[in-house]
Amino acid sequence: MTTSEPGSFAAFTLEKRLPAILDNLAKNADALQTQILQQLASEIREKTITPLPPLVFGSLDQAIKPYTGRRWADMPYLAVELYFYARILLAFGYAANTLIDPFWPAKQQANLQAIESLAALRDYCDEDCSIVHLLRWSVMGNIADLSQYAIPEADQVSLLMDESNTAEALLDSCPNQIDYVFDNAGMDVLADLLLIRRISRHCARIVAHVRPWPMFVSDMTMADITHLMGELTASPIATVQTLGEDITRLLHQNRLVLRASPALGLPICFCEDETLVHKTFENSELVLFKGDLNYRYFAGDRRWPHTTEKQFFFERFGRSAVCLRMLKSEVLVGLPADIAAQTLQLPSGWLTSGRHGVIQVFIGRR
Repeated sequence: MTTSEPGSFAAFTLEKRLPAILDNLAKNADALQTQILQQLASEIREKTITPLPPLVFGSLDQAIKPYTGRRWADMPYLAVELYFYARILLAFGYAANTLIDPFWPAKQQANLQAIESLAALRDYCDEDCSIVHLLRWSVMGNIADLSQYAIPEADQVSLLMDESNTAEALLDSCPNQIDYVFDNAGMDVLADLLLIRRISRHCARIVAHVRPWPMFVSDMTMADITHLMGELTASPIATVQTLGEDITRLLHQNRLVLRASPALGLPICFCEDETLVHKTFENSELVLFKGDLNYRYFAGDRRWPHTTEKQFFFERFGRSAVCLRMLKSEVLVGLPADIAAQTLQLPSGWLTSGRHGVIQVFIGRR
């Protein structure tokens, strides 16, 4: 997918969503930062890709290098987005030894609001809450991320595909290691932590992956998750404090490991790179991909036919996967023919509106 495709969500992102993110950042920026952000907005419209500094964003500079001198619209969609967030971080003074996060205030506000909301969600905070309920709620927690242009209300969303019972059976099979790829701050990550606590009964070890640097406004980094753990354990809300203590205990027992994964900052597809899969998810029998961006990392940022067989991706990924997401991009695979037919009756924009969720399980025959 590229941002040069007329009428695509990628083109809309380049034209509308990215400038809106710059406008929001400028509201809390100083004069110099605002000037740099305005220059960046001008570059998106009129100028070409310039090199990134080496070593600051892993090997992202090498991934972007082939596009240097080309228009922003001539770069693949995911590469454009990652380059955009790297340029924002540079505008705020981010460097290899200066880890600045301009999105921190927005994420912190989302976390605090979500923590307060948990007081009214006792059923989900129950340590014996069923895995199926937590899987479904985890998807609903993925409704909002702070890079969206418009956010639907909870009563406007539904599950287009729900394989939660299959996912529960897979999680119940007591694998040795499960990997979990986090997405957003706020209720999204709290739903993830509740699910992780629950499934920790069924496996020896969970490795949870976060972004290697701030991006996509609300995506979780190591600093975010570390601070959030402090907020949970210090909360006056009993169920929240218990969650924080339980997750902390898992961390101390090395049954939950947090990892900032370099691959999650690169324009890659796991199903196209066996070496990268092994390096990122070594020893994992099952990977849970949370959210829309991680779905794109799993399947590839391509305009796949929606009925492309799940076996195709399972064979290339080399292990089972569960994808939990609200649809906010045009990538979607593995739909049965009857559900694909139903989508023909949905309003235009259904793939990107954030109103339709999926719980998909990728298992198959090796």
